Amino acid sequence: MTKTERTYTRWLGSTRRDEYRPDYLATLDQAADAAQHGDWPTLLGLLPQPGQAGAQISATTLANTRRVGDPSDSAPLHHAARLAAPPAVIDQLVAAGAWRTLRDAHGERPVDIASRLGHHHLVPLLQPAPKHLVPDEVLRAMEPQLHVLLRARAQELAGHQDLLMPQVGVLTELPDPLLAVTVPGMYGNFIIELEHADDPDTVRLEVSGSSRVAGGSGQTHHITAAGCTLVEDGWG
Repeated sequence: MTKTERTYTRWLGSTRRDEYRPDYLATLDQAADAAQHGDWPTLLGLLPQPGQAGAQISATTLANTRRVGDPSDSAPLHHAARLAAPPAVIDQLVAAGAWRTLRDAHGERPVDIASRLGHHHLVPLLQPAPKHLVPDEVLRAMEPQLHVLLRARAQELAGHQDLLMPQVGVLTELPDPLLAVTVPGMYGNFIIELEHADDPDTVRLEVSGSSRVAGGSGQTHHITAAGCTLVEDGWG
């Protein structure tokens, strides 16, 4: 199977509200408002159903939406943990693709919030269940290197560094561990793939990106716990 045939999960990279279409931003805001206030019927009603054609925003994007520009970085599962949402709500969000590894601005996952607030009945539902087992220390070592690389490349390709950086842990939850990171003005995406996840000695991130308006701007890097290496340059 080629990468073009695989499933890409989108990570919205922009933190600026003026960089989104008004209708797109309005839907994100509606989902964020509903989650913040515990309006679960509205939030779940916004999620497109499996097989639904023509959905403007994917269920996974809405199930993980954070208000654009909100420094708390709280997603629906964080609010569900805080408000002790009904277990059925959490089940539906997880089924829609909500990430249990996602951390807010305080570094807390939903399970951490539920445990801290004494909502212990929700802990089993919110406990991350990764599909790819990568040691936490490896993830922690790779993530800052990824962020340094993306900031440098986003500045080079789009003059843009103010990004909501992707969290490496999310990749361990994805059946097909590919993230497409959107960067305004880049005219392209960064594609991040978790490779060799079953082998802690060779696990790595492959990071590729180019701009459609800048020929030969493509670069591919490999990131391991030990460092970041340029492996291909000048494509695209």
